[in-house]
Amino acid sequence: MSVFSRKNMKKISTRPEFYVFLIIIMLSMIIQAKSGLFFSNNNIVDLLRSMTVPLIYAICAYLGFISTGPDVSFPLIAALSGYLATEFVFQTGYSGPIVVVFLVAIFFGLMMGAINGFIIAKYNFPSLIVTLGTTSIFSGILLGVFEAGRIKLPSSMIEFGQQSLITVTNAKTGLGSSLPVTFLIAVGLYLITYLILNYTMAGRGVFAVGGDATSAERAGFNVKRTRFGVFTINGGLAAIAGVCYSVESSYFLPTEFAGEEMIVIAAVILGGTRLMGGVGTLTGCVLGTLLLTIVTNSLILIGVPIYWQKFIIGAIIIIGTAISVIQVYNVKGFNRIKRKKMGVA
Repeated sequence: MSVFSRKNMKKISTRPEFYVFLIIIMLSMIIQAKSGLFFSNNNIVDLLRSMTVPLIYAICAYLGFISTGPDVSFPLIAALSGYLATEFVFQTGYSGPIVVVFLVAIFFGLMMGAINGFIIAKYNFPSLIVTLGTTSIFSGILLGVFEAGRIKLPSSMIEFGQQSLITVTNAKTGLGSSLPVTFLIAVGLYLITYLILNYTMAGRGVFAVGGDATSAERAGFNVKRTRFGVFTINGGLAAIAGVCYSVESSYFLPTEFAGEEMIVIAAVILGGTRLMGGVGTLTGCVLGTLLLTIVTNSLILIGVPIYWQKFIIGAIIIIGTAISVIQVYNVKGFNRIKRKKMGVA
């Protein structure tokens, strides 16, 4: 192995994503060895289907963390935006292209995200507290003001949800699985976010603000505008996820949205995104989301009960958070030693 290859391997092995990838491989092999079903075409398609909405949520959580702090409001923004878009179809009798339904949802999502962004940027309040508060407000509007319940979607939305990219059938069991077109939406959002964060000045500003707001401001980045923009965009992304979730299930179920934020945040932290901001990768988000999707969807193949799955997810959340905190302290300790060697206080 060349020196260049060894250096690359050493660099890769220090990244949190590498260890998440190894855990995914080991877990997959264990499930396959015990059940023989993990790598079946049905299970792979079901895993990809189950990742669609969590992946969009993970992008929301990721953007919040690397720029400011936790955003826990995206599931309720998704629910309320999805409900309002569905009501738009019912009230207007609209039956045209589904893109209009998404645009309606995005409009409401952007407004709700802008509320978060305005409060956080204007008054410098902690994002966790603000988004917890708006979560309760959005939930109250959805369940109290609108009295939203289980609603069967209009036929135009159901037809879109039933369109599939891939349909597979297990030869032994005869069970069929399909990958909906909404998966392409999740992949598209991932690619757009990746390109913006890595190849635009706005993307660099997001990382700079999350790393050190004071230094970012001195470098010419508008901290308040960046934070406002991130949380506003998060609202739009959450709205897309809300419509995707509804069309996949053919029903609007308001109670199904709440509680997703903690699992998604766990996935993002597992993927290497630091709680303190400024550090993290979208690749890590994908791997963290895949790992928790495997835990919640595929452990049943080897007979692991639901309550043990919750136990495992809880343990993963604690371990992932601990690793993130340890990494921060290690970096601080390394920088402190380096300053001492250089004779800097």
